[in-house]
Amino acid sequence: MAEIVFESNKGIVFERTTYKNGNARLTVRNKTNNATMATYRYTNAPGLQSPYLNWDNLNCVNGWVFDETYLYTAVQNGKKLYAGFAFHIAKDGAFPGQALPQGFYTEREVTEKTEALRNELPGDCVLGFEQPDSERYLSFLRHIYICKTGAISDYIDIDDVMQAYKKFGIMLNETIGNSIRGLCSIPISSFTNAEYMDYANPKTTAEWIVTGLLLGYPIETTVDRLS
Repeated sequence: MAEIVFESNKGIVFERTTYKNGNARLTVRNKTNNATMATYRYTNAPGLQSPYLNWDNLNCVNGWVFDETYLYTAVQNGKKLYAGFAFHIAKDGAFPGQALPQGFYTEREVTEKTEALRNELPGDCVLGFEQPDSERYLSFLRHIYICKTGAISDYIDIDDVMQAYKKFGIMLNETIGNSIRGLCSIPISSFTNAEYMDYANPKTTAEWIVTGLLLGYPIETTVDRLS
């Protein structure tokens, strides 16, 4: 049986197929050309129920075109705990005598956009700079994050996380469990400087799981990566 679990406003479709043998597959495809962008396979078991984990957040992963407005507001709207993004700021003289290409901004525009986001934040959210600006050929990137205050464990029960992975056949030993609990107890804003882990490049089982919780991905997708 196939069902669409999410379709973005950019035409990216997430379709889940369940099979009689107890397995499931999630296919991500571009509706425009029907090209398959990614595939996730996992046991068909109940996922972890949390407002901060949902299929909508896959809208912002793996490089396919996504809704930027969603990424800029998902934390504030209670859809995820952490969002990191970057603005391309055109270098002076990079595009002489012509309008900036789509996706490029001036320094002033980015400053105004960042301040507007900051001023609209609810009391349980913070905005900051994820890392120093990074240089490109015609631009430099300004890295911004928005996240919830507190720790992951303030929003998601880690015992529930451990039990949910067990249902998918992922057995987490005490060492892995302690690592997950430790990472989920630090301030969410601490993930910006990779002091504890580089969430963009998880290396261990615990880091993969914590990255999924941090960025709001359904655990089914992390199960696929760990299986």
